Amino acid sequence: MDLNELAVEYYHSSLDLAQKALLAGLSVAGVAYLVAITGVSRESYAVPQVGVEVESLSYFSISLIILFMACGFICNYGIRKAIDNWNLISNEDLAARLLEVPSLFMLGVVVDALLYGFLFMVGASLFEPIFGVSNWMSLIFGSVVVLPYFLAFSLSSDLRRFRGSAQ
Repeated sequence: MDLNELAVEYYHSSLDLAQKALLAGLSVAGVAYLVAITGVSRESYAVPQVGVEVESLSYFSISLIILFMACGFICNYGIRKAIDNWNLISNEDLAARLLEVPSLFMLGVVVDALLYGFLFMVGASLFEPIFGVSNWMSLIFGSVVVLPYFLAFSLSSDLRRFRGSAQ
Protein backbone atom coordinates (compact mmCIF):
# COMPACT_ATOMS: atom_id res chain seq x y z
CA MET A 1 0.00 0.00 0.00
CA ASP A 2 1.56 3.31 -1.04
CA LEU A 3 1.10 6.66 0.68
CA ASN A 4 -1.61 7.85 -1.72
CA GLU A 5 -3.73 4.77 -1.02
CA LEU A 6 -3.24 5.26 2.70
CA ALA A 7 -4.20 8.95 2.46
CA VAL A 8 -7.32 8.04 0.45
CA GLU A 9 -8.33 5.44 3.03
CA TYR A 10 -7.78 7.88 5.89
CA TYR A 11 -9.71 10.57 3.97
CA HIS A 12 -12.72 8.26 3.64
CA SER A 13 -12.49 7.19 7.29
CA SER A 14 -12.24 10.78 8.52
CA LEU A 15 -15.12 11.94 6.35
CA ASP A 16 -17.19 8.98 7.54
CA LEU A 17 -16.44 9.87 11.17
CA ALA A 18 -17.45 13.49 10.58
CA GLN A 19 -20.71 12.48 8.87
CA LYS A 20 -21.63 9.99 11.61
CA ALA A 21 -20.95 12.62 14.28
CA LEU A 22 -23.09 15.14 12.38
CA LEU A 23 -25.96 12.66 12.11
CA ALA A 24 -25.62 11.78 15.79
CA GLY A 25 -25.64 15.47 16.65
CA LEU A 26 -28.74 16.00 14.51
CA SER A 27 -30.55 13.13 16.21
CA VAL A 28 -29.58 14.44 19.67
CA ALA A 29 -30.71 17.89 18.54
CA GLY A 30 -34.05 16.49 17.41
CA VAL A 31 -34.64 14.79 20.75
CA ALA A 32 -33.50 17.89 22.62
CA TYR A 33 -35.76 20.18 20.62
CA LEU A 34 -38.72 17.86 21.09
CA VAL A 35 -38.15 17.82 24.85
CA ALA A 36 -37.65 21.59 24.96
CA ILE A 37 -40.86 22.43 23.10
CA THR A 38 -43.10 19.85 24.77
CA GLY A 39 -41.81 20.20 28.32
CA VAL A 40 -43.54 16.95 29.29
CA SER A 41 -42.53 15.73 32.73
CA ARG A 42 -41.64 12.07 33.24
CA GLU A 43 -40.23 9.94 36.03
CA SER A 44 -36.98 9.28 34.16
CA TYR A 45 -35.40 10.22 30.86
CA ALA A 46 -33.12 8.04 28.73
CA VAL A 47 -30.24 9.84 27.03
CA PRO A 48 -30.16 8.75 23.36
CA GLN A 49 -27.17 6.79 22.01
CA VAL A 50 -25.75 6.38 25.51
CA GLY A 51 -28.48 4.50 27.35
CA VAL A 52 -28.14 6.44 30.61
CA GLU A 53 -31.28 7.31 32.56
CA VAL A 54 -31.58 10.54 34.55
CA GLU A 55 -34.32 11.56 36.94
CA SER A 56 -34.94 15.24 36.19
CA LEU A 57 -35.61 17.26 33.07
CA SER A 58 -32.79 19.70 33.80
CA TYR A 59 -30.20 16.90 34.16
CA PHE A 60 -31.54 15.33 30.99
CA SER A 61 -31.23 18.63 29.11
CA ILE A 62 -27.72 19.21 30.44
CA SER A 63 -26.66 15.72 29.36
CA LEU A 64 -28.14 16.38 25.91
CA ILE A 65 -26.17 19.62 25.66
CA ILE A 66 -22.96 17.79 26.59
CA LEU A 67 -23.67 14.99 24.10
CA PHE A 68 -24.58 17.56 21.44
CA MET A 69 -21.30 19.42 21.94
CA ALA A 70 -19.29 16.18 22.01
CA CYS A 71 -20.78 15.18 18.65
CA GLY A 72 -19.87 18.63 17.34
CA PHE A 73 -16.26 18.31 18.46
CA ILE A 74 -15.99 14.85 16.87
CA CYS A 75 -17.56 16.20 13.67
CA ASN A 76 -15.10 19.09 13.61
CA TYR A 77 -12.17 16.73 14.24
CA GLY A 78 -13.29 14.37 11.47
CA ILE A 79 -13.63 17.06 8.81
CA ARG A 80 -10.31 18.59 9.88
CA LYS A 81 -8.58 15.21 9.47
CA ALA A 82 -10.31 14.61 6.14
CA ILE A 83 -8.87 17.88 4.83
CA ASP A 84 -5.42 17.03 6.21
CA ASN A 85 -5.50 13.62 4.52
CA TRP A 86 -6.84 15.09 1.27
CA ASN A 87 -3.89 17.52 1.23
CA LEU A 88 -1.47 14.56 1.55
CA ILE A 89 -2.57 13.04 -1.78
CA SER A 90 0.11 13.77 -4.36
CA ASN A 91 -1.91 12.67 -7.41
CA GLU A 92 -3.96 15.75 -8.37
CA ASP A 93 -6.45 13.82 -10.50
CA LEU A 94 -7.13 11.42 -7.65
CA ALA A 95 -7.48 14.30 -5.18
CA ALA A 96 -9.94 16.07 -7.50
CA ARG A 97 -11.95 12.86 -7.95
CA LEU A 98 -12.18 12.35 -4.17
CA LEU A 99 -14.01 15.65 -3.84
CA GLU A 100 -16.87 14.11 -5.83
CA VAL A 101 -17.51 11.47 -3.14
CA PRO A 102 -21.08 11.86 -1.80
CA SER A 103 -20.95 13.67 1.51
CA LEU A 104 -23.24 15.68 3.74
CA PHE A 105 -20.56 18.34 3.84
CA MET A 106 -20.45 18.82 0.07
CA LEU A 107 -24.15 19.56 -0.43
CA GLY A 108 -23.81 23.31 -0.64
CA VAL A 109 -24.05 26.55 1.24
CA VAL A 110 -27.86 26.56 1.48
CA VAL A 111 -27.99 23.11 3.08
CA ASP A 112 -25.14 24.06 5.43
CA ALA A 113 -27.03 27.19 6.45
CA LEU A 114 -30.24 25.23 7.09
CA LEU A 115 -28.42 22.58 9.14
CA TYR A 116 -26.51 25.22 11.08
CA GLY A 117 -29.72 27.18 11.70
CA PHE A 118 -31.45 24.08 13.06
CA LEU A 119 -28.49 23.23 15.28
CA PHE A 120 -28.29 26.82 16.54
CA MET A 121 -32.02 26.89 17.28
CA VAL A 122 -31.70 23.72 19.34
CA GLY A 123 -28.70 25.03 21.24
CA ALA A 124 -30.48 28.28 22.07
CA SER A 125 -33.80 26.64 22.96
CA LEU A 126 -32.19 24.19 25.40
CA PHE A 127 -30.71 26.92 27.56
CA GLU A 128 -33.94 28.86 28.15
CA PRO A 129 -35.82 26.25 30.21
CA ILE A 130 -32.75 24.94 32.03
CA PHE A 131 -31.18 28.17 33.20
CA GLY A 132 -34.14 30.54 32.85
CA VAL A 133 -32.10 33.00 30.80
CA SER A 134 -33.46 35.80 28.64
CA ASN A 135 -33.61 35.80 24.86
CA TRP A 136 -30.25 37.42 24.16
CA MET A 137 -28.46 35.21 26.70
CA SER A 138 -29.90 32.09 25.10
CA LEU A 139 -28.60 33.31 21.74
CA ILE A 140 -25.11 33.69 23.19
CA PHE A 141 -25.26 30.23 24.79
CA GLY A 142 -26.63 28.77 21.56
CA SER A 143 -23.72 30.29 19.64
CA VAL A 144 -21.20 28.74 22.03
CA VAL A 145 -22.82 25.29 21.95
CA VAL A 146 -23.03 25.15 18.17
CA LEU A 147 -19.50 26.52 17.55
CA PRO A 148 -17.92 23.11 16.73
CA TYR A 149 -20.55 22.53 14.03
CA PHE A 150 -19.99 26.00 12.62
CA LEU A 151 -16.25 25.32 12.39
CA ALA A 152 -16.90 21.97 10.69
CA PHE A 153 -19.21 23.60 8.13
CA SER A 154 -16.72 26.38 7.45
CA LEU A 155 -13.95 23.80 6.93
CA SER A 156 -16.18 21.86 4.56
CA SER A 157 -16.61 25.03 2.53
CA ASP A 158 -12.84 24.90 2.02
CA LEU A 159 -13.28 21.47 0.42
CA ARG A 160 -15.99 22.86 -1.87
CA ARG A 161 -13.65 25.68 -2.85
CA PHE A 162 -10.95 23.11 -3.68
CA ARG A 163 -13.52 21.22 -5.75
CA GLY A 164 -14.39 24.38 -7.66
CA SER A 165 -10.75 25.13 -8.45
CA ALA A 166 -10.03 21.52 -9.51
CA GLN A 167 -12.65 21.57 -12.25
